[in-house]
Amino acid sequence: MTEAYAVSVPKGYRVGSWEVRAPIATGAFGSVYEARGIRPREGYPRSAALKFLPTGTGTPRQLAHLRELTEREVGLHRRLRRPRLIRMYETLMVDDPDHPELDGATVLVLERAESSLAALLARSPRPSHGPALLAQICEGLLQLHGAGWVHGDLKPANVLLMEDGSARLADFNMAAELEGTHAYTPAFSTSDYTPPEMLWSEIGERGRQTRPSADVWAFGVLAHLVLTDTFPLPGSSPPARRDAAVRYARGTDELRLSPGLPDAWRGIVRACLARTHPERISSEELRRQVEAAAGTGRSGRLSRMPARRGRRTVVALAAAATLTMSALGYGISTWADTGGRDARTRNVTSVPYGATELRTDRGIPSAYRLLIVETARDCDQGHVTPALIAAMLKVESNFDPDLADPAKDEYGIARWTPSVLRWWMREDGTPGESVPEPPFPPAESIPAMGRYLCWIAPRLDAGLPGDRRVLVAAAYRTSYGKVNDAGGIPPGYHDYAARVAHHLKEYTPPGKK
Repeated sequence: MTEAYAVSVPKGYRVGSWEVRAPIATGAFGSVYEARGIRPREGYPRSAALKFLPTGTGTPRQLAHLRELTEREVGLHRRLRRPRLIRMYETLMVDDPDHPELDGATVLVLERAESSLAALLARSPRPSHGPALLAQICEGLLQLHGAGWVHGDLKPANVLLMEDGSARLADFNMAAELEGTHAYTPAFSTSDYTPPEMLWSEIGERGRQTRPSADVWAFGVLAHLVLTDTFPLPGSSPPARRDAAVRYARGTDELRLSPGLPDAWRGIVRACLARTHPERISSEELRRQVEAAAGTGRSGRLSRMPARRGRRTVVALAAAATLTMSALGYGISTWADTGGRDARTRNVTSVPYGATELRTDRGIPSAYRLLIVETARDCDQGHVTPALIAAMLKVESNFDPDLADPAKDEYGIARWTPSVLRWWMREDGTPGESVPEPPFPPAESIPAMGRYLCWIAPRLDAGLPGDRRVLVAAAYRTSYGKVNDAGGIPPGYHDYAARVAHHLKEYTPPGKK
């Protein structure tokens, strides 16, 4: 077992009627293990995947909602002729004072998959059965939309492949329940698959507005990638492709699809990637066209997930979204696929989110890990790392999203002054039209911190002594001009810099500098 696992569980450990057999993968929001049933139960498989969420992940209220969501999701699966969503069987709570590292952990018992679309594409770009997989993915989207949900983060890593080779949608950490035509989702998602209208939209108290058309856009990107091994928008990096998406949406660039895209799919991808959400193809029509292009049959009629009594409040904070929606999927960014089941269970690879860029065992709240890593990856300055952002959040607020210091006019997890946050809160680099009012959710504060740090880093003098990352942190607390004038850490900020340096070392994975 690698030290970087978010939740380390020994082989043979028992929880409920399950016994842990081997690790599968780990990620920012938990760790997944293969398990076998030790007591036969009607309707349950002999083996499953157990996803362990770290202890203290949720409040009793959130856990109660998780259990309710599980019941609704199980009911949905019973009414689907060909379910295309990873199935969840039950939720468990570990009660084991003798193992304090596990005591209180939430365990999700999930259908076990064999691999992921991301792993398949890494081995075999343009797989021959790609069209059939796309038809199954589209079917899963329609099942989800018919149940009243938006996925919010459709990408190859979130499409799991079963033993029979079929596809299932997974990782619903960003998913949100529709309230009429809209839903509200945390501000962070994978930029390559995010529609342009969401790249510059305002972030409200409940998060960012989204619609099923956002999943349709993501499907268009995914289909282009599966069929041509290229993205439909130009650029050698996610930030460059994001900028191309913005230019396309504003009408200054045209969509240039790959010549290798089959003719039968060219109109489908264009319909998914329409500039504005009203112009995009509907989920139902998309499935019809995809099945025709792939030569697959039409699935049975979909049933809606039963509605909850009373109006559900959608929480935009990452903590609540992570807990309640991870019930529906693995939530793992990279699948440990090394060629066959036996090899997979013996050799576990680290994943980009958590294990290789940020220590997952040093007290960084699991709800913010993915957001921290995505924020750092969105910056092209090597000194702005996930560990630096995490260390600064620790020193600034001790990861307290509700911090309020009116005497200094600083608020939230990143201690933003409202008049300064106004200049960094938008992804397109333009200031907000008005000064925002606290509270500032982490989904807004952390990306804004990353943008500011990315702007600061190249403005520090090249010859300054000391750790460049700590100098960037000091400039965030003061200004890059004061750091340059002082020739290093300014007087009065040495204690702050020392605390950042301490946590920076603590949060940086072994082997990283």
